[in-house]
Amino acid sequence: MKKSCLYRGITAFLVIASSILLYFIIERIDVVGNAIGKVFDILSPVIFGLVISYLLNPMVDFFNKLFNKCFIRFIKKEKTANAVSNLTSVIVSLLIFIIIIAGVILLIIPQLVTSVTKIAKIAPSKMDSLISWGDRFLKENKLAKTAFEKVLTFEKKWFETKFAGYVNRVAEYFATGVMGLLAFLKNFFIGLLIAIYVLYNKTRFGNRTRKLMFALFKENKVKNILSVSHKVNEVFSGFIYGKLIDSLIIGVICFVGVTVMGMPYTVLVAVIVGVTNIIPVFGPYIGAIPCSVIILLTNPIKGLYFILFIILLQTVDGNFIGPKILGDKTGLETFWVIVAIIVGGGMFGVLGMIIGVPLFAILYYFASMATNALLNRKKLSTSSDDYSADKFIEKEISEEEKDA
Repeated sequence: MKKSCLYRGITAFLVIASSILLYFIIERIDVVGNAIGKVFDILSPVIFGLVISYLLNPMVDFFNKLFNKCFIRFIKKEKTANAVSNLTSVIVSLLIFIIIIAGVILLIIPQLVTSVTKIAKIAPSKMDSLISWGDRFLKENKLAKTAFEKVLTFEKKWFETKFAGYVNRVAEYFATGVMGLLAFLKNFFIGLLIAIYVLYNKTRFGNRTRKLMFALFKENKVKNILSVSHKVNEVFSGFIYGKLIDSLIIGVICFVGVTVMGMPYTVLVAVIVGVTNIIPVFGPYIGAIPCSVIILLTNPIKGLYFILFIILLQTVDGNFIGPKILGDKTGLETFWVIVAIIVGGGMFGVLGMIIGVPLFAILYYFASMATNALLNRKKLSTSSDDYSADKFIEKEISEEEKDA
């Protein structure tokens, strides 16, 4: 009786305290938001390190298995051989990571800057040429001609005012944002050091975490937590790694395709298509729209060919490349994928659109587990097919017939 009263008192206290805390957060949402922002700024190096270590973990595991066989032959002590193999794997993985980033910066960034600057300069004159071409092409249809000219006039004004302003602002940012760039580089390199430490000691960290869990919870609960954690990591990592590989393949195919067809701004177009392809469902179209406009400004016919090429490329990706790489990592239907993208994008922008799908898949997995657990308690079927409307209608009709 006393324990029951104590538990009720603790529960009531926690509910009241949570309500007060929630009210305070809502009332001072700006202050809380600024405080969270400062905490994230302070922890930026740690976040960089954890993200880098998470992304490089599969590569480290691959090299560790490869090097471990070699080092065991030369080093008699197994523990020493494992430590050397682990450290070598971490260093090699980080070197590959740094080489890839350096290659992207040295090869792609200068061409992107050149392409964007060139587009900003030639856009107004190309718009005039495009309007003239449209006038000749649509001279027999006055209504279509008028609509076409209005669209192009609007785009010309946008390029002359807004687009040029964006380019100038980016240029000013790079000219005056030296301190911001230095801060980013500082966080990035500290993050690399943290990633080295985390990757090298990940086994020890994992063992200590599991040890603490077994100390705090019952064995069955710990096993359930570990099982769920494994599933969460499988869904999240499978989607992220698969999407990165898929986007890289699409970017390379796009680069080869536009190069063979003699399209302008091949690097810029391939990078935009490849990067936006990371966003599920809507990404390919988000990337194709600006690329189509850029190519249309230079050559309208090639712009139309590019649109057809992107449609073909995304059809191949959606039906063959994507499913082969990703498989059914999320287990979500298309409707829920679209919902996850819309909600994630609305709350966290582009990053939310990318990670919204695996996060929603994890929530969907938890909801399915909870639903199945409740059904099992009631000794009911967990298969969705057993709850079709037709079966319940048949039951109702049979019951009515019995009553009759």
